[in-house]
Amino acid sequence: MTNRKADVLVRGGLMVTGQGISRRDVLVSNGVVQELSEDLSGRDASRVIDATGKYLLPGAIDSHCHPVYADKMDQYSVCAAYGGITTVIAFIGNVSAWGYSGYTTDVIKRFIEEGEQLSYLDFAVHGAYTAADEDSLQRSVPELIRMGVISMKVFLAYRRRGMMISEEGMIQVMDLASRDGGLAMVHAENGCCIDYLVDRYTAEGKTSAEWFLPSQPNILEAEGVHRAAIFSQIVGCPLYPVHLSTHDALPLVRDFREKGLPLFTETCPHYLTLTNEEVLKKGALGKVGPPLREQEDSEALWVALADGTLDVVASDSGGFTKAQKISGGMTNTLSDSSGLAGGDNIFEARYGLNTIEFMVPILWSQGVNRGRITLPRLVQVFCENPAKIFGLYPKKGVLQPGSDADLVIWDPGKVHVVGRQHGNTDFSSFEGFELLGMPELTMQRGDVIMENGEIVAQQGRARFLPGNPNAAAYAPRGHKIE
Repeated sequence: MTNRKADVLVRGGLMVTGQGISRRDVLVSNGVVQELSEDLSGRDASRVIDATGKYLLPGAIDSHCHPVYADKMDQYSVCAAYGGITTVIAFIGNVSAWGYSGYTTDVIKRFIEEGEQLSYLDFAVHGAYTAADEDSLQRSVPELIRMGVISMKVFLAYRRRGMMISEEGMIQVMDLASRDGGLAMVHAENGCCIDYLVDRYTAEGKTSAEWFLPSQPNILEAEGVHRAAIFSQIVGCPLYPVHLSTHDALPLVRDFREKGLPLFTETCPHYLTLTNEEVLKKGALGKVGPPLREQEDSEALWVALADGTLDVVASDSGGFTKAQKISGGMTNTLSDSSGLAGGDNIFEARYGLNTIEFMVPILWSQGVNRGRITLPRLVQVFCENPAKIFGLYPKKGVLQPGSDADLVIWDPGKVHVVGRQHGNTDFSSFEGFELLGMPELTMQRGDVIMENGEIVAQQGRARFLPGNPNAAAYAPRGHKIE
């Protein structure tokens, strides 16, 4: 054991892992966890942090994020740090709706270069492919996997936004990804049926907020999951349907897993805690795809989160201003300064919510505090599982000797009423929620990022995180990735 002074000693906290809770001190040197023990009071460190009465969590991973609107990687990572998140994984590609164009590999390279300059947090990238990329897939997919971008997203909806890929394109992405240990991610809704319903309702003058959910019913998500799973099974590619929102999709997940398909699943905090009532009250500010649904869907998702049917919770947060939500094409401006009413055509409003900053606190308050999930399960779905699925484990997602010292000191007694997020946005989708339990300190690689409500780190320290190919084959079903 070296006698060199450690950088940080965190003392007195209750450490939460996916397996349980125990009293642990954490010794940090050179950005990694050096030692864990019930009592390290004899160790010498440059800084000692008292975590008595608090929980110690691995830094959360937001594995579904869109830092492309009002909040780019700089302010997006600030919001994440305030919420106990230490790693973000952004969807980037040749997607004009996100403000990008060009050859997908080049777009992602530019994003990585910019992210390392702007971000306060480490980050990884998911590749996103649309119909515009179908002629270049043979070249681009292998290139991305060699770069460490091991997950590829395709859309089964949003043809009019230029995002929907053909079925031939989807199976090609799956085939190319599976050859080199990649993972296919799918926005699983039937876009053809959605376009038909939107056109029909529009022709009938049914464009107010009450018609948004009927235009994208539960069965269309279930169909998308079923179709993608069949394609994935035929090809032999691990599959990750993103942001599941409905109880109708859950039996399909269980069925395909029983058939042996490596199928990983995600939901979002808004599908667990918000319903279509938000759209009816707030109009454009409540619009997201897939839509917010009904209470029975939320309750089914909580059960699936607890029993392991759902593997990951991620934000799908966009970082919008109210004006951006309306500027997607709403024909009227906001009817009042609160921005709750929106315009008169819900189908022309922009998709997306602001959820990242309060994602983990929402799950703590609405899930752990209410007995819907345990604290170890919270760590699994926010930390361990995404790290394993996307090839970042055990560098990220866990606190153990040799892992990055990404940790959060959590105050279970801190009360907070949600207002706006930090960053450039002017609202949070969880405004008014009363939370019990909030991050007190966020640390990444031994450096404190946020402490006592202030960002104390500097930009330019962030690192791009290449994912380990073939990781999804071993996670998160009890296998350890070495």
